[in-house]
Amino acid sequence: MAKTAELFSLKVIATNKVFYDGKARYLNVRTLDGEIAFMAHHAPIVVAVEVGTLDVQKDDGSWVHVEVGKGILQFANNRLTLLVDTLERPEEIDVRRAEEARQRAEERLRQKQSVQEYKMSQAALARALSRLEFSKKHYI
Repeated sequence: MAKTAELFSLKVIATNKVFYDGKARYLNVRTLDGEIAFMAHHAPIVVAVEVGTLDVQKDDGSWVHVEVGKGILQFANNRLTLLVDTLERPEEIDVRRAEEARQRAEERLRQKQSVQEYKMSQAALARALSRLEFSKKHYI
């Protein structure tokens, strides 16, 4: 069991559920500037989260890996709060559907679009590629 000094409070909330609410030892997430890791007593920060894998080491030492969408993260007073628009466990990802979404997004990107449509197509492609990449990872 981890010492309390090595832990921080973690709350991960998706639009449709509270995924995690408890103590954690480590968290790694993708941000606009690259991946960032958090441990107990990290400096206060607010950062935008990008589509990608969220790795959490719980207080008992076990690991949880999930795919998250865009969101925002705040770390202050040894408490980390992460709000994301989507969150999927490995068993929830439908590889066939993600591949179809990738193909649709790539096709839309090849067509003439407004700037807003182009950005939406880019976001859809990023989500699909991230899901496909996540589904290929093998966690022990």
